[in-house]
Amino acid sequence: SISVPANIAPKLCSDFQKLSTSTNIDDQKKAANLDKILQPLHNNLFIESNPSPVKYAASLLGLSSSEVRLPLVELTEKSKVIISDTLKAAKLL
Repeated sequence: SISVPANIAPKLCSDFQKLSTSTNIDDQKKAANLDKILQPLHNNLFIESNPSPVKYAASLLGLSSSEVRLPLVELTEKSKVIISDTLKAAKLL
């Protein structure tokens, strides 16, 4: 769902949506570049059961805590590293 990454990278997602509907070739190239940045974010925010990955990402950005209620559990350490690395690659951290 696009709404999950939009909670973590609202400007990137908004810019991508605007540029991807443009008929201008330069805008389409910019949209393609944003897509390359956003695809890992889209994929990795679903690395474990939602909403745990997005809650962890939001906690790294200072937007919320990473806590989730049972029966959900917090991310594994391996997934935490993946989410952190993904945010860094997207220049969000």
